[in-house]
Amino acid sequence: MTTGVSEFCTVVDLVEDGDHHWAVVMEKCDLSDATDKLLALAAQAIRDAYGEQEIREIAEEASFIQLPEPADTVLSQFNLGDLLASFREGLPNPDAEGNKPGPLSNYRSETAEILAREALARVFKMLTPPSLHATKGNRNQPILGFDGWTLMGLECGGLALVLIQVKATDDQKRPPGEAAKLITECSKAPVDLEKLKGFISACAIRCKGTHFGPVLVSMLAGLHQDKCVKDIIVAPVLIRGVVEADHDDLSTLKSASGSFVGARTRGISLSVGANLNEFGRAAMNMARQS
Repeated sequence: MTTGVSEFCTVVDLVEDGDHHWAVVMEKCDLSDATDKLLALAAQAIRDAYGEQEIREIAEEASFIQLPEPADTVLSQFNLGDLLASFREGLPNPDAEGNKPGPLSNYRSETAEILAREALARVFKMLTPPSLHATKGNRNQPILGFDGWTLMGLECGGLALVLIQVKATDDQKRPPGEAAKLITECSKAPVDLEKLKGFISACAIRCKGTHFGPVLVSMLAGLHQDKCVKDIIVAPVLIRGVVEADHDDLSTLKSASGSFVGARTRGISLSVGANLNEFGRAAMNMARQS
């Protein structure tokens, strides 16, 4: 099938079971094609997760700041191309991970996590607030906490917190062994209050000045008063490589959704049609290119 940025994700199966919705997404990536659209989408998603658009906006705002003579504006001191090139060169570098086994590499796992958030946004119309990746002290180490987060609009007009847990695997079993780990993580996520408080605090600070900030602050206060987040969604995502995604990948997660402490579920099995190690490395390297 043909994959394009506008067409991602290609949903081949969508099941709604009350508060729990499950999707299967199948994409194809040609790693030998430097213009492959899925690879380009993943690379740009990595840049966005680390704040490239925000860097652009800072530069645009700086153009209105007047400096003493002889400089006319802040922008007269630098070139936008140099700014973006420098930003991208600071993104995670697969080569810096040395001989670390592929399944343990940051470039594989983080690419999968960022792609998972892109898929959730498109399949379930979730929002894309600023991620925490820009706050990482070591770009080549995994982010701590949950694998990702976002917010989703509810029918009542409110917003639900979405906690994303991701496993990248080409285990040919259906469901793959990693599904059991997702069940454990999704069962703990809504009730691990100390972890939730720290995580939401970081997200609120990261989203200061955006319309997401007040929502997160309200959720944080609610954790103290009500001992829970009122509206929470757990989003388990399986990223497949050469093994095609299938609804049977999600079978045990679907059966276990009742153990997610009342949280709604939005689950996905997504295949990229390429080796997971090679896809992650290629996406990271492309993201770093000027």
